[in-house]
Amino acid sequence: MAGYDQGEKLYDAGGKGAAIREVVWGGCARQALGAGSVADQDRGAWVKGCQDGVTHSPRRPPSHHLTKRTANPRLLKDFRAWARAEGDTAAARRAGRVFTVELTGPEYDVEVSTDHTSRKAAAEFADTFAEWWDGDDGPGVARSLVVLDPQQRRIATMRLR
Repeated sequence: MAGYDQGEKLYDAGGKGAAIREVVWGGCARQALGAGSVADQDRGAWVKGCQDGVTHSPRRPPSHHLTKRTANPRLLKDFRAWARAEGDTAAARRAGRVFTVELTGPEYDVEVSTDHTSRKAAAEFADTFAEWWDGDDGPGVARSLVVLDPQQRRIATMRLR
């Protein structure tokens, strides 16, 4: 369990403060994106492992997939309407599907598929989406925005407030 091992390392490096930062303030959820392919199969399980490791809970790998990815057409519609109203028709056009990706408890990520192939253009799109995002579009706390390319690969990430 790579998440658990990372959680233990974080605790060893930062003690009780690290545990609070990683569990309460969503650090493990954000770190899952940086863990790359180790976490990509089930980011929710990686986050849970990290939280268990940083709090010295017993190592209990989940018996089922924890990450739940749900299409959210309402968010896509609302973003497109906002972008058009702001005069950014390109961003409205380039946004494909929007997903909420439940990780653990109240934490989730937002994924947006686009037709962007350049990291720079995807990062600019992420800036626009994050400007629109107000954080009250679902239960829980959105931790990160993940921009996907046409092949559904992560091309940019951004921390959400």
